[in-house]
Amino acid sequence: MRRPIPPCGPKAASGPGQEAQIQVIFRTQAFSGASQIGRGSMEIEIRGIRVDPRLLEPRPVQRCGPAFCRGRCCAYGVWVRVEQRDEILRHAELIKKVLPPDRHDETRWFDAEPEWDDTPPAGYWVGTTVIENPSHPAGQSCIFLLDDGRCSLQVAAMEAGLHPWALKPFHCALYPLTLWEGQLILDDENELYAEASCQQPAEEARPLFMVFDQEVKWVLGEEGFQTLLDLYRARYGTEGSSEPRGL
Repeated sequence: MRRPIPPCGPKAASGPGQEAQIQVIFRTQAFSGASQIGRGSMEIEIRGIRVDPRLLEPRPVQRCGPAFCRGRCCAYGVWVRVEQRDEILRHAELIKKVLPPDRHDETRWFDAEPEWDDTPPAGYWVGTTVIENPSHPAGQSCIFLLDDGRCSLQVAAMEAGLHPWALKPFHCALYPLTLWEGQLILDDENELYAEASCQQPAEEARPLFMVFDQEVKWVLGEEGFQTLLDLYRARYGTEGSSEPRGL
């Protein structure tokens, strides 16, 4: 049985290169910048995407890596838009260079029948094939997962000089962050997150938007990331105090 990654997240796509539209809102009054941060209940909206304020809270964690978890989050495959499926298939020969020979038949890479989903942006989605994989902790994995825990789509893109996530499904690139009902959050309320251990202990406390900085930039852009950094510094100070200012 396949679960999309993230398991319950909406099928939304985004990417870099768009101008950031930034709005910082408090429960009782709206402000246009970060100078008023530190009092009230904060809501952040960047490029039409709300950002969970908890992503600004310092935590003593660091990101995981495939050498540690061996791609635990890749056990159930992922749903991709048919447009991204077609883009992957256009690069089939490139991807085959890094896949084992028994996975070179691109007609086996995706489910045969796409499924319609009304969740904005509405469209047709298709699942990647899940195969038996004795080297994976779950005994199965996405067909694109390599034995060392890396994604063949990412490896192929990098070897071709493309952006590492040029071919990687949006939700895979973003995980363990996700978009849920228009909000960028940590997808930690599910079995998969607990199994994957996507955060590892660290001596230094940092906010999650900095721990997963590339993922945040992929969704919000460089300007959006800088806005979160400004908000964080205004609330916690440059050194990242564990207590918010003015609360």
